[in-house]
Amino acid sequence: METSTDFLKAKEYATQKYEGARHLLNVTFPTVKDPKLLIGVIDNLVESFKYSMDAILTYERLLRLVPIYNEDPRSKFNLFRQKSVPRNKIPTRYMVLYMELKEIIELHKKSPMAFQRGNKFVICNKDYMLKTLSINDIRDYLQLTKEFLNITENVLSDYNKRNISRSI
Repeated sequence: METSTDFLKAKEYATQKYEGARHLLNVTFPTVKDPKLLIGVIDNLVESFKYSMDAILTYERLLRLVPIYNEDPRSKFNLFRQKSVPRNKIPTRYMVLYMELKEIIELHKKSPMAFQRGNKFVICNKDYMLKTLSINDIRDYLQLTKEFLNITENVLSDYNKRNISRSI
């Protein structure tokens, strides 16, 4: 059973993953200059999205706004997309971004070849179709993930308002 601190922990983990991605991009990458680090940034962003969605789902489960759900990622994502996104008026571009980031990670895992070209990281699929990641792409992903974290914060801030009003 979920407790009131479970969604707060998930929100904290989401923020930590985002901060890890931001640090990799803005501190480590300029020092090391290895475009392979960009995959690490994307991986942290995907995890940040997962924890954010988990925080909202756990919060809504406590309020009995969503049914009991399976813990597998696909079920959680589908429930989040079907119930939480419309209820909280979350723009669908964030779900599209999450899917795109996951695809990049999957493509990288399955790719027979990945290489550096200038300041870009190029991933090839089995048919040698190319996916190129630049630092500007990653900065855009980072910004959109930050926006999604802010949305998560706004959804969960209702909990903080309730607790403050109870203690007064």
